[in-house]
Amino acid sequence: MTKNMRKAVTIFCLLTMMIVPCQAVFASEANTEYAVSPRMIYISDYSVTFGIPNCVADVDVEVNGDVLKATKSKVIAELQVKNGSSWIPVAIWTAEDDDYDARVHETHDVVKGHTYRVKGTFMVWEGSAYETEYDYSDEITA
Repeated sequence: MTKNMRKAVTIFCLLTMMIVPCQAVFASEANTEYAVSPRMIYISDYSVTFGIPNCVADVDVEVNGDVLKATKSKVIAELQVKNGSSWIPVAIWTAEDDDYDARVHETHDVVKGHTYRVKGTFMVWEGSAYETEYDYSDEITA
């Protein structure tokens, strides 16, 4: 290795050592700025299942709370029809239970050629504290 090459490698190594710690500091500062918190505290799982066999909407919406924490659960299932770029409610069902899970399983006649989806609203309580989640099914054309 020539003297100039050793000098270039040394400078490169020194610059690398100076740059890498700065990136680590910036990453560390960024992580403290945005606290990470759990997504769901009381809700363990939820689901929206939706199908349209023979122009009958089959809606199944369920929430499961943490068995050790949940004192009440509620689920709202909203069948919606697409009207232009908007979604209009067609039917709404609610199930509520003083337990860790709740479920709605309903059917509803729909019009052939129209596009539908289901919006699920999921709520689970621990005493007076609660959390809410939302989910949508895929869009299905009858």
